[in-house]
Amino acid sequence: MATTKCDPPVDGAKEATKREAAPPLTLCELAVPVFAVITTYCSLLVGLHLRQTWAARAAAEGVNDTDMGNYWGTLPSAWDHPEPNYLVSEAIGEFWSVLTTIPVAGTMLLYEGLKYKYGKKVLGIYGWTCLMYSLAFSAHLTLQKLVFSTTVTSVMSNALLTFAMFSSIVHRWLKSRALRGMFVLGAEAAIIFTVAWLPYSIKNGGVWTLFYVQSPGVFLATGIAALMLWTSKRREETMTYRTVFGSGILLSSAMILSYFECTYGFEHGILTNWWGFPWLHIAIHVFEQIGIYLYGVGTASLQELLFEEQVREGAEIRHVGFGLPYLYCPYPRGDAPAKADEKEEEASSDDAGEPAEAATPADATPSTAMPTAGGADAKTQFAQKRSRIQSPGPPVVRKG
Repeated sequence: MATTKCDPPVDGAKEATKREAAPPLTLCELAVPVFAVITTYCSLLVGLHLRQTWAARAAAEGVNDTDMGNYWGTLPSAWDHPEPNYLVSEAIGEFWSVLTTIPVAGTMLLYEGLKYKYGKKVLGIYGWTCLMYSLAFSAHLTLQKLVFSTTVTSVMSNALLTFAMFSSIVHRWLKSRALRGMFVLGAEAAIIFTVAWLPYSIKNGGVWTLFYVQSPGVFLATGIAALMLWTSKRREETMTYRTVFGSGILLSSAMILSYFECTYGFEHGILTNWWGFPWLHIAIHVFEQIGIYLYGVGTASLQELLFEEQVREGAEIRHVGFGLPYLYCPYPRGDAPAKADEKEEEASSDDAGEPAEAATPADATPSTAMPTAGGADAKTQFAQKRSRIQSPGPPVVRKG
């Protein structure tokens, strides 16, 4: 009777879930978290504006005394940017700068990272990006020097964190954790010293500090990204370094604009007829938001495609809407795509359909049987055969 191989029962729902690819990102889907974060931060601004408006009415009626034009009590400030203070709202120090530092880029990156389950390193960088933009939002809102100092330090700390985690791909010397750690600690100490001293030592020291602290690292990183793109060979390397280089171009452009802002911004960078719109400083913020977003996408591609031993199956940089890039990871780490699973199932089914093993015929001679226990049976059979040969047979009796 033929026997059949019984396979263990398979949970169909679980297997289907494992093989199901994550859907690509859509522009409408991404607009939801962006709308949510803009609404949240703007609601805070509206609340502050209404509170100050009511306080101003009470002051006009003589109920209380309020300091008009200096709501947060931080003027004059060494960190003052080329934008009229408290012009649009008496509760918001630099209105236009505040609006353009809402953490839109960080929110988009964090949503994509959670959706496609990026690595913990990348998610940490995304969270830090949201934090540094929230600090910038508070700094332009209040013009508080401690908040500004913390903001500049957090921006460069984010860059140094990325350097510590991924710079080993640039040169073999940087594979040393000790060397990377020494560089990061030295750079961090230099940044803290500069931020604590320079803004209060020269005219318009705040904006000059931003330029001096940020521009060297941005220009250097852009040059390295260009070199890595030029020498890239694999498809994964090319699309990763192209994204990082694009980020560097935008951030470098922001640094060049920052130099012109420091030099000419206070005289020529403000449109007074448009509620004091600081066109030069807003251009810097826009370049930085887009550049930071591309930087985040490139960082995710670095980890998922170049650094991890097990590359994410089907991962690639795609574009959505008007050409916005993002890292698409259809499968969680460790899960093979559906086609590979189907091939494995076909192979296993073919193995199950084949006969297990041909049975040994009943009339097979002992000499053709294979030993199964370390040659013990073969030795026994050989001894018995030798005994029969050496011992004489029974006498033959002939009749007649």
